[in-house]
Amino acid sequence: MILIRHAQAGDPERFLHDTGRPDRERPLTAVGVERNREAARGLGRLLKQVDHVWTSPYLRARQTAEGVAEVFGRPVEALEELGPPWRRDRLSAWVEPRLRVGESAVLVGHEPDLSGLIGHWLCATGAAPVPMEKGSACALRCRGAITPGSMELLWKLPQYALRKL
Repeated sequence: MILIRHAQAGDPERFLHDTGRPDRERPLTAVGVERNREAARGLGRLLKQVDHVWTSPYLRARQTAEGVAEVFGRPVEALEELGPPWRRDRLSAWVEPRLRVGESAVLVGHEPDLSGLIGHWLCATGAAPVPMEKGSACALRCRGAITPGSMELLWKLPQYALRKL
């Protein structure tokens, strides 16, 4: 399981003021699009394949997922269940039947949901959040059913490192 925080997006208050549209429609900036494209290519050099690309329905997350999906030749599944805020127990129950043994998935989301989820999946009790910078990726391996403490951290890379791969 690869968890990715969406790439650089515009300022939420400015977006609301300038457009009057809801935050879920806030796009990536031009810099965010380019950095995401480079990071996705780096991720492609790091991973053999990705079987699923799941994302929050928010525009900035979908745009981030589209960059990853293009590299791996996979469709993007934007699902309301992945929009913020996440309920960790419901998300685990949602992922488990969709991810078969031996498959890999990218899940693109938002803070603070991602950092809380990673901490929850890594530690059975007393989970501390694992901060996710914009465009960063974190690889986890599941050791059985998806429950608190059932995941193992393989790596966590900031966007700039992914872009250099």
